[in-house]
Amino acid sequence: MEFKEFKEKLFKKAKKSGLDEFEIYYQDKESLSINIYKEEVEKYNLNKSFGVSFRAKYKERMGYSYTEIIDEDSIDMLIKNAKQGAEFIEDDDIQFIYEGDKSYEVVENYYKALENIDPEKLIELAIEMERECKKQSDKVDNFGGCGISYVNSSYGIMNSKGLDLGDKLNLLTAYVVPILDIDSKKYDGFGYATAKSLEEVKPEKIASMGIEEAMKKVNAKQIESSKYKTIINNEAMVSILQSFWSVFDADLAQKGISLLKGKEGDIIASNKVNIIDNPLLKDGLASVGFDDEGVATFKKSLVEKGELKTLLHNLKTAYKAGIKSTGSGFKSSYASPVSVGPSNLYIEKGEKTLDEAIKEVNNGLLVTEFSGLHSGANSITGEFSLAARGFKITDGKIDHPVEQITVAGNFFTLLKDIEEVCDDIKFPMSSFGSPSVVVKELSIAGK
Repeated sequence: MEFKEFKEKLFKKAKKSGLDEFEIYYQDKESLSINIYKEEVEKYNLNKSFGVSFRAKYKERMGYSYTEIIDEDSIDMLIKNAKQGAEFIEDDDIQFIYEGDKSYEVVENYYKALENIDPEKLIELAIEMERECKKQSDKVDNFGGCGISYVNSSYGIMNSKGLDLGDKLNLLTAYVVPILDIDSKKYDGFGYATAKSLEEVKPEKIASMGIEEAMKKVNAKQIESSKYKTIINNEAMVSILQSFWSVFDADLAQKGISLLKGKEGDIIASNKVNIIDNPLLKDGLASVGFDDEGVATFKKSLVEKGELKTLLHNLKTAYKAGIKSTGSGFKSSYASPVSVGPSNLYIEKGEKTLDEAIKEVNNGLLVTEFSGLHSGANSITGEFSLAARGFKITDGKIDHPVEQITVAGNFFTLLKDIEEVCDDIKFPMSSFGSPSVVVKELSIAGK
């Protein structure tokens, strides 16, 4: 059965079954992932998936169902399961089938140059990344990973109120993790690229990035335990922001799980800090013209000069708060219910260069990497205790690499203690971005 016919029959039967408000969300996705090891294909995964979710208001509750097969039997199953699901819901939250907005921004996230890519060319590029690493350094002993991936997805939403939206996206990513052996010690680095065409994947540049990062770790030392004025570099700050973004989730706030509940209008950060959620960001990995409820998306300031302006809302949480949705109603997959989610979430860049910030800090620490974020960061309390590495700053210059340290603090305190924001904003293979930031002090456990 063709999708158009399936949709028309589903809507007709849903109406006959007594459902007045309902919608379908579909996703058609193809992904190819290739992993290389020692210049040979280690893994080759080609996945194709198609799914449809159906949700409907029944007895003033929203019921969900989904299918991967579109036929007559699926139509009956979707309606039946949505009704049954609605009957089992116990909360009184009001949910909506949205009639749509007057206009939607056009977001470019599909690139013709990525159509009909020959997998052999992807394999060649991935192998070339390994070769380039060995060519650029005779210290390359092994690889922690080397791969290239392509994804192509189309999706859309249609409902009983006349809403009919669709879009498509594609993206190419590549990475290599060279491991260097220097004086019998191992050092790894990470080189990567996101691309809109094969030509943008440059093995030489990616290899150089990975080797350079690995070399910066050579001869790292521990430092004394103390409180240090600290620069958190862009990629490390991205990992912090990604771990704590849920504090801006209005659904969690309304449930009392986020400490930002009722804090709109309060100062929660330094006046140097602006935090943006921008689904219309050019080349953003999460750029989209509408959310998964059909609400038109727009750029918004979550934090402006330290003041909390808004949380992220979907239709349900916005209704509770008596405001308009921020266009942040997203599904984690076609089979999932709508929740609250970010798009391109980032700290807005400042004016100082990283070199200027290092000079002004004079004596302190530059943190370049955090690990253990899944277990060492508590998004409810804001507390974190994380293994880290980076560089000692002495007399306004990078002194030596630092390892085997633990950084402890609180996310909310960190935001207030940011003294400078640099201009080096980065989105490292992520929809989260940040520049480097200068923090008044952080507790460092070393030797």
